[in-house]
Amino acid sequence: MKLLLQHRKELQETEIEIRYPDMTERITRMIQHIRQYDFMLEGFKEDKAYQIPLDKVCYIETIDRKTFIYSDRNIYETKKTIQVMESELKETTIVRISKSQLLNITAVNSVKSYPNHRIMVELNNGEHLLVSRKYITDLKEKIRR
Repeated sequence: MKLLLQHRKELQETEIEIRYPDMTERITRMIQHIRQYDFMLEGFKEDKAYQIPLDKVCYIETIDRKTFIYSDRNIYETKKTIQVMESELKETTIVRISKSQLLNITAVNSVKSYPNHRIMVELNNGEHLLVSRKYITDLKEKIRR
């Protein structure tokens, strides 16, 4: 694979061009990964609405029927349910890790085995999340991509 980068001051926005002899699974995943940088989530904090880039999201969690988006520095509330969020983010780096949590695998620093066939995930911001047994396979598949 060859990577060509060009700085052009006259451009109004960044352009990405991918040339390939055959569309492969690897290229498809690369395209999905690039597209998620344009993906924004709407969150609310102190009665203000914010657009949160997906690459800044560490995890999403539901507590007492409210859904929260955790970035590396802030916590936002969203009006969407965790099921809706999971469905909308299916083709991104977001994966369900428990009944009430979705994880952005790009925020993972390390993974460690935990008692009762679970996994402890350490995030880049130092937080730890527990992956339920039921969702370990999904997490492993998402990481392999």
